[in-house]
Amino acid sequence: MEKKKSKFKKILLIIVGVLVVLFVIGTLSDNSSSNSGNSTTAKSASTSDTSDHEAIFAEAQDLFKKGNYIQANAAVDEAIKAEKKDEYTKLKTDIESKIKNRKTELEAKFEIEEDKVENITFISPSTGVTKGLNFYPYIGVKDSKKYIILRVGYQEDASKALFVFTKVKVRAGDKLQELDFNPMDKVNDVDLFGSGMTELVDINVDKKIEDLLGNVIPANDEIIVRFEDISNKSTDYTLTKNQKQTIADIIEYYNYLD
Repeated sequence: MEKKKSKFKKILLIIVGVLVVLFVIGTLSDNSSSNSGNSTTAKSASTSDTSDHEAIFAEAQDLFKKGNYIQANAAVDEAIKAEKKDEYTKLKTDIESKIKNRKTELEAKFEIEEDKVENITFISPSTGVTKGLNFYPYIGVKDSKKYIILRVGYQEDASKALFVFTKVKVRAGDKLQELDFNPMDKVNDVDLFGSGMTELVDINVDKKIEDLLGNVIPANDEIIVRFEDISNKSTDYTLTKNQKQTIADIIEYYNYLD
């Protein structure tokens, strides 16, 4: 009887041992599968991240080739944040060099006046006020803060000029925009034997006018500027190619300023 019990115990121990071994093997197998899955997921995420910033870098290269240096600089900065590759930092250096050179080229077209007392620098087209339509932005920088002003008006013989304009409207394609200003802010000058009548107003550039100057005007071939007086008499001017280029140059330079 004792022998049978001893034999039974041995068999039972063997069965328990086998079950324990199987359990351990199963646990190790599950952990291996889990680790493998986690590794695969990590590799997939890493591949995705790499693909994302490489796509951003490719976009930065394309923008740089097209001359969109501000957008290219922002894009390459984003790529560098993800991974600081040599090719990324080289493009960053190339963009900054191009912006510096472009600023120098543009400054040759401008008149830059510095008021040391008020600590203001004004940057405007070197042509200044000319005969006919005057429609150009200029830049002010005070205490390292930049702003932009749109100068609008005309210089004409007294016989041709409106006596006083109270409204300015701009037609660009299917868009008509009236420029808001206070008529009391205008500057008037009459020189009957010289330049004739000059009437100008400086208008603060808000988001709508910024969009007009930076996007709407470049996108349309014909831009008509209408001046109206209090009796609804009007005079129309069309922006010339040179005037449109002057606007583009000032806006480009403004965007390069910190």
